[in-house]
Amino acid sequence: MTSNEHQVSEHESTEEQDSEQTPTNKTFRIVCMTFCLAVTVLFIWVWHHQTQFNDQYRKATFLMRNGEAKQAIEAYQKAIKNKKRTIFFTQEPSAYNNLGQAYLYAEEYAPAVENFKKVIEMAPNIAEGYVNLTTAYLRQNLPVEARETCLHALNTFPKTASLHYNLACAYALEGESEKSVKSLTQAVNLNPDLKTLAQEETALKEIVSELP
Repeated sequence: MTSNEHQVSEHESTEEQDSEQTPTNKTFRIVCMTFCLAVTVLFIWVWHHQTQFNDQYRKATFLMRNGEAKQAIEAYQKAIKNKKRTIFFTQEPSAYNNLGQAYLYAEEYAPAVENFKKVIEMAPNIAEGYVNLTTAYLRQNLPVEARETCLHALNTFPKTASLHYNLACAYALEGESEKSVKSLTQAVNLNPDLKTLAQEETALKEIVSELP
């Protein structure tokens, strides 16, 4: 074989290799571009709904400060709806807690209870959900549910004054004066300001005078 024939053969071999690699390279580039596009779209989607959540959350908080509970409920619902669409950061206990507070303010107790239960599911290590849930029960004159929830929560949060206070209210509504005094005493020991609040609480007015 001459030198020229050898060079032509090598050239043809190189072209065959390039032709074999080209489809693979194109496929790889297409996959990379598709992946990058998907990540970009996903980022924009998450960013958009997180921004919408922040806007609606701030709006709802402003409305609650002005006593506009009905409008605040709508804004919190929109905020939660957008939060669910962020895919990776869907749980926000404070939003459900604030929505429950808005329902409580609007005297819509059933949805308030539902939202406070969601708070407890999402953040079982935070006492506020239990405090608000028992408050909602008491507003509905459901002392048994309030008592049972307080006793359960106090196993985890024994130094939460508001739970002792709500337990005192539950016992008072059930006619358990001695237990009510004991629970109220523990509440006031943890937070002396609760004594003033108890003096204005219908269920506890007579109990306050029995405090040591």
